[in-house]
Amino acid sequence: MTADRQPGQGTKTSDERMVGAMRESAARLNGIIQSAMDAIITVDERQDIVIFNPAAEEMFGCAAADVLGTPLEQFIPPRFREAHASYIDRFGATGVTRRRMGAQSEIAGLRANGEEFPLEASISQLSTGGKKLFSVILRDITRRKRDELALRESAERYQRLVELVPDAIWIERDERIAFVNRACVQLLGAGSVVQLLGLSPMQFIQADFHVMAAERRRSLGKGLEAAPRVEKKIVRLDGEVRDVEIAEAPFPDEETTAILAVLRDITERKRSENAMVESREQLSRLSASLQTVREEEKARIARELHDELGQSLTGLKMDVADILAQLKPEQTQAIARAGAMKSLIETTVASVRRIATELRPLMLDDLGLVPTIEWLVHDFSQRTGIHVDLQIPESDFHAASDLATAIFRVLQESLTNVARHAGANRVDVTLSWTDADIQLRVRDNGKGMGAETVGGARTLGLLGMRERARMLGGELVVDSLPGAGTSITLIVPRQSKPMTEGQ
Repeated sequence: MTADRQPGQGTKTSDERMVGAMRESAARLNGIIQSAMDAIITVDERQDIVIFNPAAEEMFGCAAADVLGTPLEQFIPPRFREAHASYIDRFGATGVTRRRMGAQSEIAGLRANGEEFPLEASISQLSTGGKKLFSVILRDITRRKRDELALRESAERYQRLVELVPDAIWIERDERIAFVNRACVQLLGAGSVVQLLGLSPMQFIQADFHVMAAERRRSLGKGLEAAPRVEKKIVRLDGEVRDVEIAEAPFPDEETTAILAVLRDITERKRSENAMVESREQLSRLSASLQTVREEEKARIARELHDELGQSLTGLKMDVADILAQLKPEQTQAIARAGAMKSLIETTVASVRRIATELRPLMLDDLGLVPTIEWLVHDFSQRTGIHVDLQIPESDFHAASDLATAIFRVLQESLTNVARHAGANRVDVTLSWTDADIQLRVRDNGKGMGAETVGGARTLGLLGMRERARMLGGELVVDSLPGAGTSITLIVPRQSKPMTEGQ
């Protein structure tokens, strides 16, 4: 037989277990309250302090033993005490278990030494034993407020500074505009700063530049170095397109990396540049057109001199020769005059041929470029006594009329410059070609030129040769040093087409 178990002996009753659990729970709760980093104060319905944890002791500068059972209002600035008491009454009547305090106004605490300080607080209520207890969790935000004030003052100074910058500035965070200056408001066609905040910068970047802009943002988002300046087009809120130069850089901001963009409106500059380019193109087309007209006119005059005046002079020469044949030996005076006339006619015929050839060698059209160059080099050497070494491949070659004319004129001008200015006794002329281009090189052993002469605006001969090369899509390279001779190289595409009106 077993003895009956008496209370307190053996297994505990359910009431005892409940009481024990409540004590353990209370102990754990008290441990949490005592170790909490935030101040915790609990008051009863009369708002007398019943709990004052160590964090509260440190915050208000007094010991818990000195304040337990005393009114809470000693830690509330006098001007807030009445409002605080009303707030607690209203909160207790709502039945809401917890709420953040200070949503509508700032909360201030009062330390034991009389110092006020800002607080962040939440309140909860608990009914136990028919009574209500109110607990507040307090956090001293003095440092945060000080930091916020310093940040706000710094931001105000920064704002005043950037407003003086004539360039547009925006800061984007999380792919949204978070800051703009007045210049940016004007550039983007907005009525106010607020109108731009929160918008995506991509909204203002023309679609053609979206891929570039996205790639730049990926790089900048990694906190890499500033991206190079680029020119883009932006679209204002009113739809107007503007040309801008954009510089972007990572901009550390709180816990994220924002992007700082500086935009300079270059619309007017681009318009001026485009107008200048268009003007140059128009002048080039006009120059090409005039060049063509001049060559055609020279060819026409040369043809008329050769065909009409030359034939007339030849006929006159034959008539004078016939007259001379009919004169009798004793007519010495008439024979002398007729002989003088014949000599004058022969000189005139030679002059007409020379003028016609200088205007436009007819063999350039009739025989082609290579024979004409051979004739020009031979004639130059004969007239000046300067030795010319000519190198031309033996393979067949045909150049279009515009190319042939340009190459001939560049060679003609080069040889003329050698005769007039170089003081040379030897010239090397090389003509070569590939399927892609044609190259003419003229090099002399004369006195050469300085850099100021090579690139000078007054060297009209060189300017003319450069213009011919440019109109054919080629280039003219001049290499010269004082005392080292001069080398002129013309390189033009073999399929060049002259720049004409409408191109």
